[in-house]
Amino acid sequence: MKVALVEVVADHKRCVNKDFMGGYGWAFKVGDSLRARAIEVVKRFGERLPLMSLGYLAGIFSRAGYVCEYTNGVVPDADLALIYSSLVDHRAERAMAMRYKQETRATVAFIGPFASHCPDQFLDVADIVVAGEPEQFAIDLVLSGTLPSGVVPSPNVLDLDSLPFPDWSTFPVRSYSYFPALRQRPFLPILSSRGCPYTCEYCPYEIIKFRERSTENVLDELAQWRDRYGLRAFLFRDPIFTLRRTRVVELMEGMLARGFDFRWACETRMDCLDVELLELMARAGLRVVNVAVESSSDAVLKDVSRKAIPVQHQEEIVRACDRLGIRVTVFYVVGLPEDTRESIEETVAYAKRLNTHVAQFFVYTPFPGTRLYDRVKDDLITTDWEQFDCYSPVTKHPTLTPTEILALKEWAFVSYYYRPAYLAKFAARAVRDFVS
Repeated sequence: MKVALVEVVADHKRCVNKDFMGGYGWAFKVGDSLRARAIEVVKRFGERLPLMSLGYLAGIFSRAGYVCEYTNGVVPDADLALIYSSLVDHRAERAMAMRYKQETRATVAFIGPFASHCPDQFLDVADIVVAGEPEQFAIDLVLSGTLPSGVVPSPNVLDLDSLPFPDWSTFPVRSYSYFPALRQRPFLPILSSRGCPYTCEYCPYEIIKFRERSTENVLDELAQWRDRYGLRAFLFRDPIFTLRRTRVVELMEGMLARGFDFRWACETRMDCLDVELLELMARAGLRVVNVAVESSSDAVLKDVSRKAIPVQHQEEIVRACDRLGIRVTVFYVVGLPEDTRESIEETVAYAKRLNTHVAQFFVYTPFPGTRLYDRVKDDLITTDWEQFDCYSPVTKHPTLTPTEILALKEWAFVSYYYRPAYLAKFAARAVRDFVS
């Protein structure tokens, strides 16, 4: 059997990442001013990551002897076309499915959380919609040799060590990048755990069951990518990489013992970090850490069931990272249900006080399948799923209009990045990185 693993790239001029936001994807948009567009250009020409699901499916099918081909177009002789579904490009993904139906003999299947939670968006153009993480679907297909039809449940693989490593052999590995946060290439993402045990009701990771891989399994994958691709940098794609401290310590010690010389990034919570752990991670190659603050208002956070982290601890972690040469990205959300203009302005002021390398200002977006979506679905102001891009308002807000939210988002980005304090701190570092 020949399998086409299809990632649809609808518009190369947009900055889109479909692996983020729990696999729903986002489309980076700051605003219409020249300064806003300059920020977008930097983002568009830097960061590019593969879809983890497609890599794992390639690993499963390749191990079974199937021929797999990654593509962003039509593979005429494919038996099965697996198309990744996203919120931000679902119309183009549907159009690709119709092309496969018209031009090939392939069975067409959709995977991804959007198709899982909204299968009706795809059933009219597909033979199969995989509901759930797609790896078990692939395993069952390999074992049975028979293609099902309709909506096919695919339960979680509980033993992540039982999965083969992603097979990136037909993917454009040399094009993947995490620039400017990490300059080194070749670069790949690594998933050492899945899901999140916290209960933030707006977060798409909360609906994914939490599981971990063993440290030896992760170390073996890193060694394989080093030997096969000359890997120099990677990103731990775990939603909360440092959730279990003892596991992280074991993994860092394993990386040091094996003599790995990688530069890497991770995402976590600041209350799952301490200075001693950061020092160990820095020795093992950590250079970028991504964390979420969301809002500086405890009341705004409480409304969406997010546990607030003490300001003193946040500042301690950021300053420790500065000292250790670790770049910090902080995520903020504009337009949460309890937000006001004043609370957003206070959050942006707090972001400037932290003065981290990157500040991302998302617009509050309820994702299908989350508890927050169920709470606000009657207040949606658009039925266009592609507007659920994390940078556009899609629900009614008690005190702010959509126009006001967009203006506050653009102001947040522009006022943050064009400050003398930001430019003084990071321009000099950028020059040092470039010449080193």
